[in-house]
Amino acid sequence: MRTSKIIYFTIFILVMFSSCIAVWVYYLKEGKDLLSFTISTVGFCIALLALFIAVRTYTSIDSVNNISKMEGNILDNEHYVTSLPELINQFKSKDEKTLDKELFDSVEYKLKKESGTAVLFADTLQYMIDLIVLFPAVFNASDTDKKLYKKRMDKILTEVDRQRDILHSVSKGNSIQITETIKLFKAVVSYQNFVADGNFNIHADLLHVRGPILRNPVTKTIYHNYLGLYYNKKGMHLLRESLNMGDIDILSLNGLSLVQKGIGSISPSIIEDVTMYLKSACDQFDRALNISSEDVMWPGFINYNKARTLYFLALLSNTEIKWLEVMDEAIEFRSRLNRLIDEILTIDRSKTAKIENTHLRQFFLYQEELARVVKLNLIFADNSMKQNTVPALYKGVNLTDASKETASDLFMKIHSFSTVKAYQEKIVNRLEKCSNDITSS
Repeated sequence: MRTSKIIYFTIFILVMFSSCIAVWVYYLKEGKDLLSFTISTVGFCIALLALFIAVRTYTSIDSVNNISKMEGNILDNEHYVTSLPELINQFKSKDEKTLDKELFDSVEYKLKKESGTAVLFADTLQYMIDLIVLFPAVFNASDTDKKLYKKRMDKILTEVDRQRDILHSVSKGNSIQITETIKLFKAVVSYQNFVADGNFNIHADLLHVRGPILRNPVTKTIYHNYLGLYYNKKGMHLLRESLNMGDIDILSLNGLSLVQKGIGSISPSIIEDVTMYLKSACDQFDRALNISSEDVMWPGFINYNKARTLYFLALLSNTEIKWLEVMDEAIEFRSRLNRLIDEILTIDRSKTAKIENTHLRQFFLYQEELARVVKLNLIFADNSMKQNTVPALYKGVNLTDASKETASDLFMKIHSFSTVKAYQEKIVNRLEKCSNDITSS
């Protein structure tokens, strides 16, 4: 039983006991001055009532302070980093559906059972922010029930709003970090949903987040990275619309060829707007990189986003912007991260190392392979238009004049994510076509 309830119960017993004594004495009538006794009894009851009110007020204030205080909360911690090894160990699902369930179950549990105060709610929000990078492992996978995913995500967002409203009803004084973090999480989820549906015309939810207020380096990194992605997608949307690309993937060999051939037909005003968006994106990526310089995971994502952006900037401005160096950095970071994940998931070191193959491991391998094949797409597109001879290196092997068998053997097989497989097949077909052309000539 809570301390406040014990106090209230004790006061109630005392009042009832005093009332019984008063009635008993009243009926005795053993020469007592009933008026004086009555006044004394009433005074005693008033004193008890005042004590009850004072105790209730004190416990209420103490309860409000405990619920609303934010001292030492994780959202204000300027040295916080995401513990990726902990997440890799926590979520060892073998497929996307099981991972989907485990991710949402863990978030729902923390929201319902471990978010009773502002500090605990801040911990839950940070936990959700840490998981942002893992959600694409679910909705980007081939065998995901996207309707169920969106339904459960909507349920979580509703519960987050409910917890926020409870805190606001108690005190609004210290809740600005919580409010802005919730807005950030919602904006990122909205962005991820749009991109998963192939929609490049992103809503401006991220612009409503007051980024400079955020203190935690992880939330700041995510804010600047996704704001950069927002600007990138706005620029890509304008570019795609001006070239009437429809549903063609702009990073595929076909998409890049269309951009290369049609860029001269785009009006200067559109070029200026797209360039403005892409430069703004690069500025945000640079800020995110500065904040996450000691992180093991985020530089791989941010550099990949920046490299793609720099490529199109170079294309639009017809200048030599060193996007390839940035892409190589992204691949290096992602490769290093995958070596770390393999170390975490190694379960037998006695002879040949045995690695537990989880869905998250496949997801991060997919991210590395995606960067490698997108790099090849960009190089092949550049070489074909500019008559360049930049080597199309894949894990140290130059695929420029390689056979399709060589490429097929080298490429990593990622079965759970279809995008990489489609890119790989297009590259193999291109190599086969080039080989046939050389043979026929």
